[in-house]
Amino acid sequence: MEKVLQLEIATPDKLVFSGEVAYVTAPGGLGEFTVLPNHTPLLTTISPGVVRFDDGSGVKEFAVGWGYAEVRPYKVLILVEFACTRDEIDPSELQMELDETLAKMREASSEEERASYAKQLERLRAKRKLVMA
Repeated sequence: MEKVLQLEIATPDKLVFSGEVAYVTAPGGLGEFTVLPNHTPLLTTISPGVVRFDDGSGVKEFAVGWGYAEVRPYKVLILVEFACTRDEIDPSELQMELDETLAKMREASSEEERASYAKQLERLRAKRKLVMA
């Protein structure tokens, strides 16, 4: 790769990915965005969704949760609550979690409880989006 970005994806538990990439596409708080080498510096929120990048061996994808991204001209740091690959997701278990969370959200007794389940649904839907792609 000629011009590259250094990408790091980290969760509270571990460094999930670190390497050179041609581009990064991520689910920002205001919509999906793509970063190429020599990008303008930027700090943004990350919403649950799918992060995609090409590390020279093909496109890689991670389902991610809420977090932040710091973009510099030749480096992108993505800090998220979780990040997982398609291989780490069991589709049948994911569907059970989605169904249970949706049922709990419907039965929630307070708006705060409902909002908590809605956020969990967004995380689970990010994983489903990756599995269905």
